Amino acid sequence: MRPKNRRQRVLFMLAVLAAVLTASAADARDVGTGRGWRSTRYGRQGAEIWIEFPRYVNASGGIHVENLDIEPALGYGFGLMWGISDNIAFEARMLQSDHPSTFDDGQWDVNLLQVGPRFTFMTENKLQPFFGAGWSKMTFERDSTYYEGTFERYTGYAWYATAGLDYIHSSAWSVFVRGDYTKGGYGYVSLGFEGESLDPPRSAECVSATVGLSYRIPAW
Repeated sequence: MRPKNRRQRVLFMLAVLAAVLTASAADARDVGTGRGWRSTRYGRQGAEIWIEFPRYVNASGGIHVENLDIEPALGYGFGLMWGISDNIAFEARMLQSDHPSTFDDGQWDVNLLQVGPRFTFMTENKLQPFFGAGWSKMTFERDSTYYEGTFERYTGYAWYATAGLDYIHSSAWSVFVRGDYTKGGYGYVSLGFEGESLDPPRSAECVSATVGLSYRIPAW
């Protein structure tokens, strides 16, 4: 199986998780309303799913030197959030951006899987600032002509911090802007089906800004 198929399995698992959250939200009941969440205010309990586009990404670090420099680029992503209270939630995001190489005509993909908590302010208002932090899986890959057409991938782990602003349009829809900073290292390299550890890991970081559309999964 080609390494890129692993990403398809991750996407499938996130889709299954979203379905589970939808079923869970259908069973939830808010005190005083009898609903999975309240339609009369903008609390964030329950589940939300979203898409992100455009997403501006500038990646740098030790992996991007010595003929591996890449240009800033646009990308996309999607995610889901499960709110355990009006202020506190957990989110998972799958993100990708495609970067032209300054070395050849190839294209590098920067992929991030992020999981972590977030805290939302001013939940009674339509404008709701938030911040969060968490763990990230980093992948830097391409179908490489430099290595005779083999698949080239670097993988590693990182932490991320995020902050942004949600605009609550209705009880179902909202839009948001957010910025992210991710910092970590690539500790493993694969060429085709062969791989080896990198010692020490190569540093990497990513700064991004994104616009997104969020849908609150209905529970009534």
